[in-house]
Amino acid sequence: MNQDALPGPDGANHAFPPDDGYRRMDTAGRPDAARIRGALRVVAALGAIAVVATAFPRLIGASWPEIVTAAARVPASVVALLVFTWAIGLAAHTITLTAALPGLSHRRALLLSLTGSAVANVLPLGGAAGIALNDHMTRRWGFSRAGFASYTVVTNVWDVLAKMLLPLLLVPLVLGGGNLGHHAGRVILGSALIVTTVGLAAALLLFSPALRRVSDWLEHGSSRSRWRARTCLGLAACERVRVQSARVAVHCWKRLTTGMALYTGLLFALLLVCLWASKANVPLTYALLAFCGERLLTLVGVTPGAIGFVEVGLAALLMLAPTASGAGVAAAVLLYRLLTFAVEIPVGGALLAVWLWRGARGRPANDMPVAIGAGG
Repeated sequence: MNQDALPGPDGANHAFPPDDGYRRMDTAGRPDAARIRGALRVVAALGAIAVVATAFPRLIGASWPEIVTAAARVPASVVALLVFTWAIGLAAHTITLTAALPGLSHRRALLLSLTGSAVANVLPLGGAAGIALNDHMTRRWGFSRAGFASYTVVTNVWDVLAKMLLPLLLVPLVLGGGNLGHHAGRVILGSALIVTTVGLAAALLLFSPALRRVSDWLEHGSSRSRWRARTCLGLAACERVRVQSARVAVHCWKRLTTGMALYTGLLFALLLVCLWASKANVPLTYALLAFCGERLLTLVGVTPGAIGFVEVGLAALLMLAPTASGAGVAAAVLLYRLLTFAVEIPVGGALLAVWLWRGARGRPANDMPVAIGAGG
């Protein structure tokens, strides 16, 4: 993100004046720090894969041959249904993406989603690399960097909100005395904490006084003037992005929410089909509990795509069902993660290669987007 040109309160881009007293943060040592973080993420990813390979069978009480056999029993027609559900979910997600960046077509939104995910799921610092790639792509399409900054904020906020508010669906189940009734206290307490956290985050995004209070607290709580100057400038830049992001959120919240709700619902349908196809014998209430946990686990940024954490956590929650079949649960988890994580790597990589090839053949760099809903 270009910190020298961020959206102001009037929606235009304003560059920081050269004499604003701002001293840029010393970048010495940053490349080394980035390499260290990248190496640590690689080690963490390899460790997570090793944990899944060794602890996963013990957790669900089935050997790998049994798991592979259960997965191989899934008919080709059901696999086609799974792929179709996954594709429809991605298409539904573009409703949110196009709302967050006015003028973006659904086709290009799908391209951003898949290529960004492919990079984020492979590279050691994939999240930042995916954002940088998407920024470059939107710039070639004629969007401003300020617009992309707002797009990134809004889409990530809606994603986190959806994942954190999802457990509220469990409250009616436990209050109704269903299979999760003996977990009522924990579910209600956890949901209350989540709602409180989400409310505070929304206040910081939408209301300037709350952000100014945080700014004042950081400014007066810092003893070193250099750190205070950097903090104030960073919060000023955040405030400018916040204003534009809040404007998008206020005017487009219906489309943002509709797209995210459809996407989340289709992901849950995908998990249910995986459980049904692998004969996991998990009741609907336990499947919903496990899905809520899986959505929260994807927020873990230690490994690319939270690999390791999601597989083990999802399987552990599904195994809470008294009737669950270990081999069936494991096969369902692997099928689900294959579609929501692994498949996006080759698909997104292929789309990125085609996009780069088309650009190398002389396609105009400033290719302005067409109307929403048309091809891109």
